[in-house]
Amino acid sequence: MVVEFLGTGTSHGIPVVGCSCPVCHSQDPKDQRYRASLLVRGNTGECCVIDTGPEFRLQAVRAGIGHLDAVFLTHAHADHLHGLDDVRPLSVHTPLKVFGNRPTIHELTERFSYIFRETQIGGGKPRIIPTVLGPEWPEHAEQHTRETPEASVSIGSLRFTPLPVYHGRLHILGWLVEEAGRRCAYLTDVSQIPKETLLLLAQLDILIIGALRKRPHPTHFSFDQALDIINLVRPRQAYLTHLCHDYSHTAICDYLLERDFSQDYIAPAYDGLHLMLE
Repeated sequence: MVVEFLGTGTSHGIPVVGCSCPVCHSQDPKDQRYRASLLVRGNTGECCVIDTGPEFRLQAVRAGIGHLDAVFLTHAHADHLHGLDDVRPLSVHTPLKVFGNRPTIHELTERFSYIFRETQIGGGKPRIIPTVLGPEWPEHAEQHTRETPEASVSIGSLRFTPLPVYHGRLHILGWLVEEAGRRCAYLTDVSQIPKETLLLLAQLDILIIGALRKRPHPTHFSFDQALDIINLVRPRQAYLTHLCHDYSHTAICDYLLERDFSQDYIAPAYDGLHLMLE
């Protein structure tokens, strides 16, 4: 399994429009952050993405994505969803399943309603199959869905398991990806992790976790909160993502050293970073 960070930034991306801060004007390419997204490639040719943010077309071109087997969504905020139309050339021949929890799929079908109604000939649109995956929250149990939620799904040699987490008051998903005994968890936009989800994070090879900034935030983990989870879960390696423009890549590395964390163990992710799990 190979994972590639397509984007590691927040909802604004970095540089932020109209911002004159040092990070937004940094010449270090590691400080240029597209909206958060992850590419996962399997050992037998599978290609999946987690979240399709506004830069998805640019991310896919940069990563050389020639085909796509599935899309997995964490939630329906614009910075994680609004590049979905750009899967059009990747769904021409075969409809593409898009997985998410019930509220995410419900919002997707409303926000991209043109996909599901008849349009004029020549009106290009992606061919997708919205598919609910994951446990039900009681308040969403009566909403319409196309399929009965399952516990996990296999895409070739890759196994994806939804991880319920909180993004403020919102019920969203992280994703556990497994292949040949290797385990990688992706948790972005998270502010609280239920005990049931923590149990699924045992014996991880890699934990990727959102860490917005040093200052507290009501709907995102801070650096220290993310580090507390890493200390609790004890993965072999951990990477911080969904980073805002408060800190440069170098400044985050320095902060981790101040906290006595080796960069061989915990490091800030950056766009284009490849990780191989063998």
